[in-house]
Amino acid sequence: MLNSENGGGKFLLGLGIGVALGLLIAPRSGAETREWLAETAEDSFKDLRRKGRRVVFEAHELLDKGQEGVSRVLKTSRQALGSVAAKLD
Repeated sequence: MLNSENGGGKFLLGLGIGVALGLLIAPRSGAETREWLAETAEDSFKDLRRKGRRVVFEAHELLDKGQEGVSRVLKTSRQALGSVAAKLD
């Protein structure tokens, strides 16, 4: 188990090694990396908005179909009740 006295030091050592290796083997310069991150974030945001709009559109379609179904059921029910009421007269 990690000794609480050495745990923080080992973590910092690992963090330092990771940062150093990342800087040594980075395929792009800092400016290129920032540009790539910005473009990727923007593309992801646009994709998310596009998918969100599609979900909203599909939800509207489902609600419309549901409303049509409920309207049909109500109409049929009214006709059935009218038929039963006519027989009771």
